[in-house]
Amino acid sequence: MKRFLTLLLAALLICALAMPTVSAEEKTQLTILWWGSQTRHDLTVAMIEKFEEKYPEIDLVMDYSDWGGYWTKLAAQVAGGQTPDIFQMDYAYLAQYATNNVLAPLDEYMASGALDVSNVSENIIKTGQVKGVTYAISTGTNAPVMMYRRDVLNDLGIEIPMTPTLTEYKEISKKVAEATGLRSTFITDCSADILRFRLRNYGLNLYNDDASALGFDDPQYIVDMWQDALDAQHEGWGMIPGEETAATAFDSMVNDSWSRFQNSNELAAYRDATGLDISMVQIPNLDDATASATYLKPSMFWCVAQQSEKKDAAIKFLNFFTNDPDCFDIIGVERAIPISSEMRAHVSGNLDEVGQQVAAFIEYASQPGNASPLMNPDPTVHSQVAELLGQYSEQVRYEMIDDLLGTAQQFIEEANAILAAAQAAQ
Repeated sequence: MKRFLTLLLAALLICALAMPTVSAEEKTQLTILWWGSQTRHDLTVAMIEKFEEKYPEIDLVMDYSDWGGYWTKLAAQVAGGQTPDIFQMDYAYLAQYATNNVLAPLDEYMASGALDVSNVSENIIKTGQVKGVTYAISTGTNAPVMMYRRDVLNDLGIEIPMTPTLTEYKEISKKVAEATGLRSTFITDCSADILRFRLRNYGLNLYNDDASALGFDDPQYIVDMWQDALDAQHEGWGMIPGEETAATAFDSMVNDSWSRFQNSNELAAYRDATGLDISMVQIPNLDDATASATYLKPSMFWCVAQQSEKKDAAIKFLNFFTNDPDCFDIIGVERAIPISSEMRAHVSGNLDEVGQQVAAFIEYASQPGNASPLMNPDPTVHSQVAELLGQYSEQVRYEMIDDLLGTAQQFIEEANAILAAAQAAQ
């Protein structure tokens, strides 16, 4: 018996020595950067650990940030020649990073099958393209939504429609403010995002097709947004500038506001962070809207750095995220509904209550008439235009400006000058 055990142990040792191993020196090391909440961070770490288990020859060095600090961090890394091998990208910044030669084209990898997109629709693939070249692969499909405190409305016996009008939203906001003191931050948000929603209600975009100018020339669209904000502040149900106490968007839902504009895939993060019964409906439409303010869009993208010397290994990660059931068994729909039809079918039977709600919302928004078309990516100078609007909007909300129409016209002229200069420089 002793001789048998000795031989068995020797055989096992020989087998172990014969098995291929990958030393630290032989591994391909990739850097990866993403933004998100603690929920996303935890799921991403678990997903990366699964990837490394399946691809032991690759070692991912992780880096992350919240949304607010992400773009500063990424810009600094790019400027310093330290662009991550793999990193998240937002639709609003895609054109800027692509035209500045930061992103590696992905078409050759899709053509070879290294990045398998055989189960991904052409429309989804196109969302990651700039001037016909694919620079990014979507992590999933989501939509802008109005998140709201369902617990608050239930306590007050109020129901909000799945597609509310702005008047319906205002009336509910007044009742909530009177009963609870929670105000609306959505109606007093006079950002470029909110202006875009209002323009979409009339089939317009923030920019024209080639981004050489704004996509509208009537200042009344801006005046109406500003006036709604001022009315809400004066009537006591809209958040007054400087009075919001929350340090984060999550805190805002607890202490300041009963509703806010976010994205559908963020529902789990908001529920986890607040512990509240939060649900979602479509973005409120103006009463005379001819099109929906809601639209389906890529939640975010994965990109590969043009400067990366390890693109083949990076593509393995993108393909894992797009097509591997083990990936989606971990992350579910946190980064939105999978773009692969096979992965959508895979996750559909395993979703928790929150995941089912997200999937149901995307299905609802996908029905004819419930969403407007996705428009072109923002130009490289979008941040300048958005900042300019934010400066004027802040002055309006603090009532430092009386001539709303003249100020709106001034913004249009200055924004068009920024866009024209950028166009001429290309």
